[in-house]
Amino acid sequence: MNIWKLTLKYLKNLRIFLLLILVISCQNTEDKANTSKSQSIGPKNGALLIGGGGITDEMWKVFYDLAGGKKSKLVVIPTAFDENTIDYDPEFKILKRQFKERGFDSIQFMHTRDTLVANSDAFVKPLKTATAVWLTGGRSYRTSDTYLNTKTHKELKKVLERGGIIGGHSAGASIQGSYLARGGRGLEDNYKIISNPEVGFGFVTNSAFDQHHLERNRQYDMFDLLKIKPELLGIGVDENTAVLVQGNEFEVIGDKYVTIYDGTFWSNYFNEIDTLRSGKNKFYFLKNGDKYNLKERRVQRNKFIKSKNITSNEQKEYVGNYLFEKSKVFWNNIIIENDTLKFQIVRRNIVRDPIPIYAYEKDLFFDTDAELWFHFTRDSLGQIIGFEKRTHQFIDGLNQRFNKITE
Repeated sequence: MNIWKLTLKYLKNLRIFLLLILVISCQNTEDKANTSKSQSIGPKNGALLIGGGGITDEMWKVFYDLAGGKKSKLVVIPTAFDENTIDYDPEFKILKRQFKERGFDSIQFMHTRDTLVANSDAFVKPLKTATAVWLTGGRSYRTSDTYLNTKTHKELKKVLERGGIIGGHSAGASIQGSYLARGGRGLEDNYKIISNPEVGFGFVTNSAFDQHHLERNRQYDMFDLLKIKPELLGIGVDENTAVLVQGNEFEVIGDKYVTIYDGTFWSNYFNEIDTLRSGKNKFYFLKNGDKYNLKERRVQRNKFIKSKNITSNEQKEYVGNYLFEKSKVFWNNIIIENDTLKFQIVRRNIVRDPIPIYAYEKDLFFDTDAELWFHFTRDSLGQIIGFEKRTHQFIDGLNQRFNKITE
């Protein structure tokens, strides 16, 4: 009898143990799924230019250069236009002239409202050799309704796989995300951010791009969408501004701002993500030259720039206290700590943690955390007398993009 009781007790405990393992396993699987689901991934190859409306000269130049310059083969898809616009210029001569003026020689147009045509081999032929594609403004749901999950959609992805670039602004921006922000129209002709249809081309996964963002005071609309789609990364792009996506990073290009909705709050004043202010209804702005890591969902830093090795004696040249304000309320301190040159801010009795800085060239240093550049100055005797902190992307007249120095 005792043996039976012990056996039953053992089986009961074993069942509880197995249930616990199952619950923990399910939780881990769910956590991994949620982590993966909340990441936003850009194209492995190629580039995306996603504009808020209006194109600056800099944005045109970036698109033209990445398209291949004079050797580029451009395909323009104007399907987002309404019928009146297309009827006014049925052969797209006016639109073609705009691209000609920007230096493009080889330009083809692809337009249909018929999904069967969009799914045919004959229709997608221009995309087979294209190095660049431009998606026009208008209404993004027109583009989605026609091309989503067709051969056209597949060939667009292949343009990226070959290293080409896909660009667009306004409706041509929204369609590039996974969620088609403002893709539908309400009964009162009001285009809300929660759309129908909902699915975009998904060149950036788990993302929603809103356009004309600050110009039309849309900065709070994104919260309505994120309440029902919390896995999405919300990105608002203002007019005359764009994000250049390469891999899992993007850089802001243009005159105005890009608004980020990633559940945190960031300010360059703190040189870090301010987790104390993270949470509900928070967003922040990025400006021209700022970079963002889509996968990690955080502002990107200079961590990939290669530093120049300097000797310990050379390091000592830069050590010192440099007055920032005459009142001595605020000043900068350069120290050596653990064989690394570091920059430290001192304000009254508050001493901030030192930030490592690395030599880029003589008298020019950078840090990998705040993306600051330190330009040291010398007197007539060659002694270090101070430095200037800079955040812009031009170093010695060269434009620094994605941690590569190009003319």
